[in-house]
Amino acid sequence: MSMDLNDYTIIKEGEAEILMHAKNEVFYNKTQVNNRDMSIAVLRTFISRWKLEHEALLSKRNKSGVKLPENNVSVSEVDDTLNDSDMNSEKSNEECEGPAEKSQDGTCTTSEEPVKTEGKVRGELKPPRVLEALSASGLRALRYAREVEGIGQVVALDNDKGAVEACQRNIMFNGSVACSKVESHLADARVYMLTNPKEFDVVDLDPYGSPSVFLDSAVQSVVDGGMLMCTATDMAVLCGGNGEVCYSKY
Repeated sequence: MSMDLNDYTIIKEGEAEILMHAKNEVFYNKTQVNNRDMSIAVLRTFISRWKLEHEALLSKRNKSGVKLPENNVSVSEVDDTLNDSDMNSEKSNEECEGPAEKSQDGTCTTSEEPVKTEGKVRGELKPPRVLEALSASGLRALRYAREVEGIGQVVALDNDKGAVEACQRNIMFNGSVACSKVESHLADARVYMLTNPKEFDVVDLDPYGSPSVFLDSAVQSVVDGGMLMCTATDMAVLCGGNGEVCYSKY
């Protein structure tokens, strides 16, 4: 992708830098710096708790001998596996017949030598995937990739061709870390989220105005136990200055 840097102004925010064309073809909201800073703080906290929950699940179930795949898994996948194991154990206890007896701890015992189950829960937690559904210049996605430790893939969407080109240009401008983690796509956010159900651990909505039209598809795209972040830039409407408009939008 060839370009003349003389035609661009470099805007630095956090650890990310974007190229803003002299014609200002792609929207950049300078007043949202605090919002993006807050989103990064929330995402860092979410990932930290994500890891703690995973470690707690492993610690709780290691003694039970439940085997999980060695490949990377999410917290929800670990939880599902452990729940299935508990259900199978309960079913096995209920189906004890004949000479079998239940011990004090509720497990079935027979006169035969019990089968020993060995192994520990060793599933490694895969980094969370993040969707920035309305990316514009891609600044938010770039900051996530460069400033949030432990983050996985960041998918940046926009339905404007110029915005996607600007985002791809900024990804390259931010070096190898951004290139390895951030990808940009030309797509309608609602269609993309509806056709990718439960694909993302974090979905970030930062539209111009009300995010309400994106909520239905966004909820379907985020995994169970994931996080949905929404920004509304029409606070005058939310504050009830015009009740009819507030009702129609929200």
